[in-house]
Amino acid sequence: MSVGFEVEELGHYVEDEALEQIVYQMWDSYFGTTEPPYPVFEPLVVEGPVQCASVSISGARPGLVTITVPDHLAPALAAVMLQDDGELAQDDVDDSLGEMANIIAGNVKALVPDAGALGLPVLARATPRPGRGASEVARLDAAWREGWLSFVVWLGDPQAAGSGDGSGRE
Repeated sequence: MSVGFEVEELGHYVEDEALEQIVYQMWDSYFGTTEPPYPVFEPLVVEGPVQCASVSISGARPGLVTITVPDHLAPALAAVMLQDDGELAQDDVDDSLGEMANIIAGNVKALVPDAGALGLPVLARATPRPGRGASEVARLDAAWREGWLSFVVWLGDPQAAGSGDGSGRE
C-alpha cells in the first residue's frame, strides 16, 4: 500500500443511495408535513432560470454540494421549510436554500475521511461548476410539486487537493 491517498483506496464514500438518505432525513426534519420529492430515474436537463445554493467542503478530498431548483419553485420550497404562507422576500428564499445545502453538506462531510471545514453557503442564479479534478460522485434528481429539485455532490481528487490556491477557481 502506498503512502498518501489513492483514488481507488478512497472510493467515493458518498454514493447516490447515501445522498438520497441524507436528503430524505433532512426532508423529514424540515418538511415533514408536506409531500416528499420523488426520485426521477433519468438525469434532469436543467433549462430555464434556476436558483442554486452550494457549500464547499475543504480537506484531503475537497468537495462541493449543490441544490438547484427552478426559479419559480424556490419560493414554494422556502415557504414550506419556513412554515410561512405569505410571500417571502428573496433573502428568505436564499437563506432557506443555503440552509438546506448546509445541512446536506454537513452530512456529506461526515462520510468523507479527513474532511475539513464547510464553507459558507453561496447562492447563484446558475449551477456552479466545481474546480478541476472534481468528479460528480452522487446525484439525486427529484420531482416535487410542479417542478424538480437536483442535489449533487462533487469530490476532488485528493492528489490534486494540495495544488492551486484552494479557491475552486480554474
